[in-house]
Amino acid sequence: MDGISQEDSFTSEHYRRLTHVLPVGRGKESQPEDNDAWVAAMLPWHYRGDPLAEAVAGTLREEGGMAKPAERVRQLAEQGDVPCQRLLADMEVVPEWVDFALMRCGGAMAQRHFPQLILALTYGCLPLTFAHPDAAAIFVGTGRMEANIPRRLNESAALFFGVCDSDALAPGKAMWEACLHVRLVHALVRMKCLQSGWDLKGRGMPVSQLATAAGPAFFGTHLLDGMRRLGARVSDEEAAGHCMIWRYTTRLMGVPLELLGSTQQEQDRFDASMMSQFFAPDDTAKTIMTSLLDGLCTLPPTSRLPRAVQIALFRRMLGDEMADAFGVPVSGKGEKVLSMMLPVFSGYAWLQRVPGASAGLRYIGQQILDRYASEGLVSPAAAGTAN
Repeated sequence: MDGISQEDSFTSEHYRRLTHVLPVGRGKESQPEDNDAWVAAMLPWHYRGDPLAEAVAGTLREEGGMAKPAERVRQLAEQGDVPCQRLLADMEVVPEWVDFALMRCGGAMAQRHFPQLILALTYGCLPLTFAHPDAAAIFVGTGRMEANIPRRLNESAALFFGVCDSDALAPGKAMWEACLHVRLVHALVRMKCLQSGWDLKGRGMPVSQLATAAGPAFFGTHLLDGMRRLGARVSDEEAAGHCMIWRYTTRLMGVPLELLGSTQQEQDRFDASMMSQFFAPDDTAKTIMTSLLDGLCTLPPTSRLPRAVQIALFRRMLGDEMADAFGVPVSGKGEKVLSMMLPVFSGYAWLQRVPGASAGLRYIGQQILDRYASEGLVSPAAAGTAN
């Protein structure tokens, strides 16, 4: 499922369609001429899937499903299955720019700031995963958001919070296996969409390489900005480590090195273009946002927060421009309550400077995030995943 043919990909009609789907000039830092050049360079990746994962996903589907996929892929590879061998080989190569020591620093920061991390991920990053019309259409088409909000929240939590333990991203470790699982799920979603009549020429590949490459933009700098809005104190080294976690996680998801920066400066330039092009919520995205808000307000433990405060959190974490695009209302009451909560977050960040407190807070945060990664953001009973 590489996409459409090489000679068919680069017609002026496909370029016109791509610039329609990726609205040139939406980003506040973008320049039209820069966007035109970026869109032209990115066009092939908009039509490309993940052939390595798709070959393996097809085999697993034929054999009965996705139970313990990493274990099954290894078994098949040992038995001589070439697609499984190739997928494992691709994921086991650690890029030269990966620095596990630096990522530990970023992960420790996230664990210490676990209250800010949880809120920034939930209210600032999760909406970005359906901010593009194609992504919103996939969520609705597969029933993975509107029909099952709690399950979607818990699937996201397993990855979002688990990668804070960056050592678990090493080949063969727990989060490395989680990335393999997500990569295969993306492949199955692509296959289902295409089999259901997805307009490949008009919309590009579902869950394309280009769309997946938005990971560092959404969960790197944007997430850090949200945490800082809640008073988090993040050093340059910690920020670099956090962003590297998501750059490496995105590579494990199957995104080729050509779509990832070899340095954070290169990544920042790419992310700016990604944010300017891939943030374009349509009416479907607004409907999903309403469903997400309703789900958070009715499911424990997030239901403990009043609806007005949750609305204020969406606006604080997204920023007014993005929140308006999603149709998030303004709640004066919620803003007032949140403004009274902000000094508490700032005080929590200041507490980390007290000798001995930092290690204790990191330990607490690590335990909480590990629990969310394994059980989910909402209770397993509410998500329908309890044993």
